[in-house]
Amino acid sequence: MESTIEPGLKESTHLGLTFGVMQAVARRLDYPRVWQHHMLASGIVPTRLKQALREADVVMSDLPYCPPIPGPWREKPWYLISHNLEHKLLEQGSARQGRFADWMRAVEGAAPQTYTDILVCAEEDRAFFRSHDIQSRMMLPMVRCGVDPRLYSFSPGLRQQMRAKLGLVDEDWLLVFSGSGFAPNVEAFRDIKEFCRAEAEFMARNRVYIVVAGSVSSEAYRDGALIVTGPVPDVLPYFAASDAGLNMVTRGSGSNVKLFEYLAARLPVISTVFGVRGTELMAFEDYLACSRNDLTEIILRFIGSNRVFWRAKAEDVWDRHKHNCDIQDLVNDAISVLPPFGSLR
Repeated sequence: MESTIEPGLKESTHLGLTFGVMQAVARRLDYPRVWQHHMLASGIVPTRLKQALREADVVMSDLPYCPPIPGPWREKPWYLISHNLEHKLLEQGSARQGRFADWMRAVEGAAPQTYTDILVCAEEDRAFFRSHDIQSRMMLPMVRCGVDPRLYSFSPGLRQQMRAKLGLVDEDWLLVFSGSGFAPNVEAFRDIKEFCRAEAEFMARNRVYIVVAGSVSSEAYRDGALIVTGPVPDVLPYFAASDAGLNMVTRGSGSNVKLFEYLAARLPVISTVFGVRGTELMAFEDYLACSRNDLTEIILRFIGSNRVFWRAKAEDVWDRHKHNCDIQDLVNDAISVLPPFGSLR
């Protein structure tokens, strides 16, 4: 199946039975995509993909589970896009996933000898790949988890509309935590739930609410100061309704896209120090650093200043960091050092 995403960009999806069954079984049994890596590395791929490889000038593999495919196209420039260190995620996953961490570490360790170059997403994966670049030949350009800022401009009235829908008035403060069902998000969500229960009186007295938006929860419900949306088609309206973006993530790899979304939405950021990895944000200059143990004090500090102050602060932070958040700028900077892309521009 082929669909057009935008002019010049198409997505081709293979819906074959063999691949579909293997993917479904592996997901159900909680196995990482080891099967996919072995099939691609063995050249067992759909005919349509081979045709695309013949026609391509440059090939890019999204994640190390998609290795170079043997064939006449192997001599073409072939790049890896690193979203994080996959072996780190496997180490932090279930016991079954953890058994494949050493295998993935070897795959990622061999990547500097496998690919033309690697587009990294944070200092962590850049340092790992550089340490395995025996010939010191790679540029390792960085493409952080940026966003398209144009998507984060809200229509007039959306804030009031969403706050009314949530049953909030002007005096109420709202923090937003967005996330998928990714394990570090689930753990952060658990901490948020425990905090809201333990500090119910504090939250009620100070009229502070936390909305958790996205598939990090499979159901929607409300419990005191905690508002949980469940899966929603769009989290942006909840950003518009909020006064700050919250990130309680304490483990993982790469960087959190939610941080860049908060910045682009001009939301002040309250985050763990770990949660801002992969950015250049400075604690208490660009964001309020917190932990589970001092979140109450940080919230008090936040609501101690009015919204006008925080909106101006968020605009200032965006102005100083937008180049490292705008995905178009990030991609342009990265490809400018890669000769094949430069010749195609």
